[in-house]
Amino acid sequence: MRLGPGEFVLQQIVILHPILSPLWLGGLAWLFRGRGGHFRVLGWTFVVFFLMLFALKAKNYYLAPIYPLLFAAGAVGLEEALERRRARGTIGPEALVVAVIVVAGLAVAPVALPLLPPEGYVAYEKALGFGPPRTEVAHRGPLPQIFGDQFGWPELVAEVAGIYRSLPSGERARAGIFANNYGEAGALALFGPRYGLPRPISAHQSYFLWGPGDFSGDILIVLQDNRESLERLCASVEQAGEHFHPWGMAEENNPIFICRGLRVPLRTLWPRLKKWN
Repeated sequence: MRLGPGEFVLQQIVILHPILSPLWLGGLAWLFRGRGGHFRVLGWTFVVFFLMLFALKAKNYYLAPIYPLLFAAGAVGLEEALERRRARGTIGPEALVVAVIVVAGLAVAPVALPLLPPEGYVAYEKALGFGPPRTEVAHRGPLPQIFGDQFGWPELVAEVAGIYRSLPSGERARAGIFANNYGEAGALALFGPRYGLPRPISAHQSYFLWGPGDFSGDILIVLQDNRESLERLCASVEQAGEHFHPWGMAEENNPIFICRGLRVPLRTLWPRLKKWN
């Protein structure tokens, strides 16, 4: 989702834990000024990636892999500061620093890690009063996307398999399965073989590059679409099922259609189906 400069920075602080922000921000400062500036190139590396991903409207978690670098630098800087205190005969607050980090980490661990069942997660997030910031523009559901995206896929594929098996044998031999996003396509590719399903096709993101394969579009099982748009493309549209999972991504809770008689050959239509978001 698109964020302004202030909100993008704020979400970095929230994702990495507000109480720990002085550590990684201090690490960035240390990379520029510590040890004679020998590690300045690493600081500039972070700055360049930060600005580049912000300019490209990246999601707030895309920067996550680079933060261990800043935390490590911050730990070195903190240790140097504590050493200076000890050299002056001042007792360092090492125990306090560790206690703050442990307590802060334990408090938010249940909303950052899969430690609780869904019901427990929702209750804990409500009691805590906050949760992870939203990372998907269209995401809806009781769980954040990183958890909600782990539910419902085997059930969805089983439902598609039931629809596929319900087709007359002549249609089944020609039928393709069209997924409107790469999550559905990936689930069908992973769980579909156990049901004897054909390879899924999708025009979403890089799935588009693999093309429609040998499917003509005569018979298509279509996921995450609506009747109105399909009726413009197909001679007949039948709702054959409806997927629902209470803890999954709410945007996946949709009817499943059978599209018969594509008005334009699938290979000709394919460039118009490309979806990049």
